[in-house]
Amino acid sequence: MSRTFGWIVLPRLCALIASGVLVALASPPSRADVILTEGTNFGVDVSPADGSIALDLLGSIWLLPAAGGQARQLTDGLIPVSAPRWSPDGASLVYQVNATGGAEIWRLELNSMRNERLSQPDIHDQDVAWHPQGERIVYASERGTTGLDIWETDLPTRLRWRVTSHPGDETEPTWSANGRHLAYIQKTDEHYALVLRRQGEAEQHLVVSDTPLSAPSWRPDGSLLTYLRHGEGRPTLEMVIVSDPPLTRVMIAEEQHFASPVSWRDRSHFVYTADGQIKTRNFADRRSRTLPFRAVIMEDEAPPPRTIPKRELIVANPPSGRLVIRGARLFDGIWKGYRPTMDVLIDEGLIVEIAARRDWSNATVLDLGKVTILPGLIDAWSGSPRDDHDGPAILSYGVTTIVSQAGTNVPGNALWEDEDLPGPRVLPAATVSATTDRTEKADYFLVRMLPGVAGNEQDKDAVAAWRALGVPVIASNWVNGRRIGADILLGADALPTASQHSQGMATRQERNTAPPALISALADAGTPGIATLIDSRQANELRQKKRPGRRIAGAPQLAAIPALVVAGSQPNGLAPGLALHAELRALRAAGMNGEEVLLSAGRNAAKMLGLDNQVGTITPGAMADLVLVSGDPLENTADLLNIVAVVRNGRFFSLISLLERANSASNVE
Repeated sequence: MSRTFGWIVLPRLCALIASGVLVALASPPSRADVILTEGTNFGVDVSPADGSIALDLLGSIWLLPAAGGQARQLTDGLIPVSAPRWSPDGASLVYQVNATGGAEIWRLELNSMRNERLSQPDIHDQDVAWHPQGERIVYASERGTTGLDIWETDLPTRLRWRVTSHPGDETEPTWSANGRHLAYIQKTDEHYALVLRRQGEAEQHLVVSDTPLSAPSWRPDGSLLTYLRHGEGRPTLEMVIVSDPPLTRVMIAEEQHFASPVSWRDRSHFVYTADGQIKTRNFADRRSRTLPFRAVIMEDEAPPPRTIPKRELIVANPPSGRLVIRGARLFDGIWKGYRPTMDVLIDEGLIVEIAARRDWSNATVLDLGKVTILPGLIDAWSGSPRDDHDGPAILSYGVTTIVSQAGTNVPGNALWEDEDLPGPRVLPAATVSATTDRTEKADYFLVRMLPGVAGNEQDKDAVAAWRALGVPVIASNWVNGRRIGADILLGADALPTASQHSQGMATRQERNTAPPALISALADAGTPGIATLIDSRQANELRQKKRPGRRIAGAPQLAAIPALVVAGSQPNGLAPGLALHAELRALRAAGMNGEEVLLSAGRNAAKMLGLDNQVGTITPGAMADLVLVSGDPLENTADLLNIVAVVRNGRFFSLISLLERANSASNVE
């Protein structure tokens, strides 16, 4: 049984898992052929040998005849790949593997279908392109402290050398057809430039912009470069004539371009992707024509939707007496925006009442002046605390709940309910395989399937068993998630998208589909504000100077996604607490507004964990977990780090006291 429709892969969450879009049409059978005739945020490259087209679609590489038609899948998509680039002889492809720990470059030999990794282990490489001689590749790599630089590798000898070394990022290198001139995109302090490096000459900035530039491509005769400019609306395809001075012109402004370079068949004809289609245009024409394609995939029937069962938390060792927290304004995670001059009444570790400022009897009132009161932050996928002594340090960042795979092994979890050595509550998670003893399910809030699972019947049975027991299952990328029927995806960096800039479109089927939750896992060395975060008061006093590595080649825009985005920080490798703030800044940089960022570490996380109205919001009956900050975190996410005090289970801790406890515990250790 088959069904034909155009399916567009979004750079947003409605394209992460096709569980509600690509469904079997009847039951039985449980599988169906689905034919894709459209896509979003995919790119193409034309073979110099025979004109055939390589494209990245649904996290796999496909091969299309030169005239269009039926596409053939070359990679299985178990780990998402993107940006295929033909060798000059048309015999092989280099492409980018988008793994959770960073991007890598691989080569696929078409005759033998042999795959080979070209990147070194634990090195982030992206934006690969060929030198016209066919024995060298050029790419962006982070191997030092200056950000992404342009590097080259000689493939026969595997010798590598650095081409650029500037502050900021140099990305998307491309050689002219004669191999004499290199162009690339440079980003420094939110400014962008299209840079030309002529052989034997100084670098020249051909185009300078305050808005992103991407996807440079040489015309075969070397007379001009095409590139994309990303502004408030749709991207525009522009060209710069390599003259003195350079001349820029808009080529195509009326289409929704995907952030991938145009690919030239010859000096007069080029192929590109926009509006969900592959398009081709003559350089002198004002109109493009569509190059049709059909990609057949086999799709499993989506698992039935379910509601995560509610979990019950208890207040261990509650403090005595009633406490009122008073501030200038309150964000409760329920109402939109702030509620001014509100009091929060706490009794026995629970929030009892939220009311306009007034006199209270039989209660201690802490008037903290102009502070903003927020729900305690939740890290839904945290790195493991080292030991008991980490509790105050994590709490000093306002993180009052973490989910950790080592949660049941942290002896400090029980002690962190105590006033002397406080810390966040730790909710346990696990890595699960088909052989995991699922009788332990009562202890776990989340379980994760390992990356690269094949989606065989054993894997699916394991997922179904955990889901039946009420434990949500996490997949490491959208392909595995679709195949095994997972509830949650780990890492927006593993989405099948080509760039952070494209806005995307949605089909009617996608708009009517409720997608799964996404644990963000976005932060890395390229996240705006990382340097100031590492230099913050908490990081300095706690001696947390480690900087994250580069992991994300092109994070998607997450603004206005019709799904649950939850902040989780474990993949970025920073210390728990600090790691979550890096994640929140990454989410803001990915297009979410201040309120959406707060909800990702509040109400959204609580909902995913089955803890609605217990954590993540300030409401009667919830745990008395509060963060008190100076500033306006709805306007400026960085203000979340301006912590004055933290309330955990009704106990008040000033930032100074938490840092003192953390340092004292560390010295004892």
